[in-house]
Amino acid sequence: MQSLQEAAMRVIARKGMAAATMQEIAREAGVAKGTIYLYFRDRDELVEKTFETAITQLYERIDQAMQSQASFAMKLRAIITAKLEFFSTHREFFRLYLSLRMPEGSAQQQRRQKRTCQPQYRARIEQMADVLRRAMDSGEIRRADPFRLALFLIEGSTAVVVQRVSEDAPPPESEDVDLIVDTILEGISLHPQKRSAD
Repeated sequence: MQSLQEAAMRVIARKGMAAATMQEIAREAGVAKGTIYLYFRDRDELVEKTFETAITQLYERIDQAMQSQASFAMKLRAIITAKLEFFSTHREFFRLYLSLRMPEGSAQQQRRQKRTCQPQYRARIEQMADVLRRAMDSGEIRRADPFRLALFLIEGSTAVVVQRVSEDAPPPESEDVDLIVDTILEGISLHPQKRSAD
């Protein structure tokens, strides 16, 4: 079953979600198409299970970082490192991850993909928002809307992953981790200014 899921990821990485047929996946796995149906009801179930297996591994790493007793800065560094390292070693999975976040295919496939992915995505934002809220409460970072800041952090780090996956020779992961973490913690202004009250 794992080899079928790995084959599905490779086909999706090459051809995109809409073009990843059961026949293509079977050919990639080196099995008869009928063999896949012994394990999965249809292509969408194969894709969903493949996604669930891989995303669980990523979330386990991120959860470990989030639940640590470290300072917020160290926790943030561990979260971003876990994300970049995971997608560096699971490059094929990234296209599946993106395609479920921004569904392709028929309207029915898009609805099914949204049902699979959207609740998880929302829960991850809420979880990150909770980490940020606790850091605000402890005085480690300034107050802001924790949900929107979590969204900015998750989407910003995803954009860096997109770039890294598309590059033949990306910079060391530690450089991108430093960039993301330092920008979040310090901002980009040379001389931070307080906004004047209106």
